[in-house]
Amino acid sequence: RRYSLQSDALSVEVLPDEGGRIFSIRSLHSGMEFLTQSHRCGSYPQPGFHALFHDGPCAGIEECLPTVGPCGSETDGGPAPDHGDFWQLRWDVTSASSTDLHMFCTGFSRALRFSKELSLNNDALCIVYRAENIGSTAQSFLYACHPLFAVSVGDLIFLPHEVHELQLEYSRGNRVGSRGTTITWPESKHGIRLDVAAGADSETAEMFYTDRLSQGRCGIYRQATGQTLEVSFDPEHLPYLGLWLCYGGWPDGGREPRQYAVALEPTTSGCNSLSAAESTGSAVKLGAGKSFEWEISFSIHDSDTTSPK
Repeated sequence: RRYSLQSDALSVEVLPDEGGRIFSIRSLHSGMEFLTQSHRCGSYPQPGFHALFHDGPCAGIEECLPTVGPCGSETDGGPAPDHGDFWQLRWDVTSASSTDLHMFCTGFSRALRFSKELSLNNDALCIVYRAENIGSTAQSFLYACHPLFAVSVGDLIFLPHEVHELQLEYSRGNRVGSRGTTITWPESKHGIRLDVAAGADSETAEMFYTDRLSQGRCGIYRQATGQTLEVSFDPEHLPYLGLWLCYGGWPDGGREPRQYAVALEPTTSGCNSLSAAESTGSAVKLGAGKSFEWEISFSIHDSDTTSPK
């Protein structure tokens, strides 16, 4: 199944059978595609606790819930799979039009019903998310949006203005430091400009998290068209931002294809796994029958300078 949304400015394509994945956001003014496209062919992994994210599409906008990193039986509620349940499941569509799409899915590692309502209005795609505890006991989760944005060498990445430091979660070969290191933004102490996209042959990959935010606005300036893709979110509900900079440095182990993408990931927790979120007190906890709702928007607009406003 493939659903298409279109306004005067944007076209959006969604695949409910591939984890409800948004696989295209394209500007109708410039023709530019703002999401990475999957280069995988054949079948994806069977849904379950042992499914690995790198065997899936690894493209577009996917959802990580109840975790990003896999969790074991020591986690409250039991194990949770790599990148969570919902990227690997078929979603049910409840309504669709040329500008709106409503869909939901029920997880398997937790008694959680996850829904999203997409609305396309001129140059912005707004998504309202809702996680509901449909079980008889309390549930906890971590949520992270997982948008893999297309970039080219020299494109500019901007974070909320308050961000001057990032916490390092991962750096291939410890290029910018070891896990837990505080990294200065936008230029590291090693003199590396983190806000400028490198080339696909760089073979680097880094994952960072911000501290708790009061501002929810970030984006990428695409030099080729002079357009900025902006991500907006409410830091009351999503108080952290993950930043994944991958320029040919993932996946590990010689697997192909190598990823070339930047991910700006609004999240409930400034860490990679549900177990870590529980230990830091940042996991979302829902009583039986309770729900949690949040919103993220993706907009594309022209910029009249070479840096985002």
